[in-house]
Amino acid sequence: MLKNYVATKGDLKAVNEALKFVQHPKMKFVFRDFSRIKNTKVVSYDNQSIYVWQVKPIRLLKIPHEIEIKNEWQYAWQAGIISDKIEELLKAKMRPLDGLKTPIISGGLLAPFITLQNAKKVPDNPYVTKESYLATIIHEFGHVFWNSFKLWWESDKKQNLEILSLSNKLYLGKKVTIKQLPVYPIHFNVGEVFAYCTEYYASEQFWPSHKNKLDKFIIKRLSLLIKMEKGKDLNSEDSVLSLSKFPYDSAFVRGKILMYNYPQTWPIKLTKS
Repeated sequence: MLKNYVATKGDLKAVNEALKFVQHPKMKFVFRDFSRIKNTKVVSYDNQSIYVWQVKPIRLLKIPHEIEIKNEWQYAWQAGIISDKIEELLKAKMRPLDGLKTPIISGGLLAPFITLQNAKKVPDNPYVTKESYLATIIHEFGHVFWNSFKLWWESDKKQNLEILSLSNKLYLGKKVTIKQLPVYPIHFNVGEVFAYCTEYYASEQFWPSHKNKLDKFIIKRLSLLIKMEKGKDLNSEDSVLSLSKFPYDSAFVRGKILMYNYPQTWPIKLTKS
């Protein structure tokens, strides 16, 4: 099916539908500053064309190609482009398309996505429906939104200079007023927690069936994680909560607790703004 697969109207319509949900009034709770994601390019592909959507207004550009599309590019979505060859083609055909200044998410079309997810034979796999496909695209917009804050490195030069100046005054013995302690960089994979919470929130609002399937899958996964953690020597092994080694597991564990404890403010808590 996938070797010669060409997108159907249903495949393309599904991405359009996902982009409408991104802009749904209920999603303003998460994407409170829409300017952070409005320039995102959404990329998918079949054996003949690369499809590129802009978010607002929703428009589709179709670019012919001769790149071999691999199955592993079709059963998931990600922030960024999975293939250097696709990226090179887009840079040649579209300007500006310059990495960090143009956020990109990319992934498979609806029918290949569902077919390949089913082929994985994962027990209680929640990602085998159209609803899960839409939720997956929303998840990646969560990544784009969180990434825009650049919280994992010292990215604010003005703030950096203020901190340096403050420290210098203290070492010189001067009296200063510290209005707010410096904010330290946080782990990059905290973005996975934000993206998971975005998907889960959207599923609660629009796709309760997907939310229920996620719950069922995660409950079984948690039983295994608890068993794994009990058997670990944490002096020499990583916890199942390690953001570096187990980002997806850690995201649904931490995300559920965060959303329960801060139901009205979790997007602000995770972006520190």
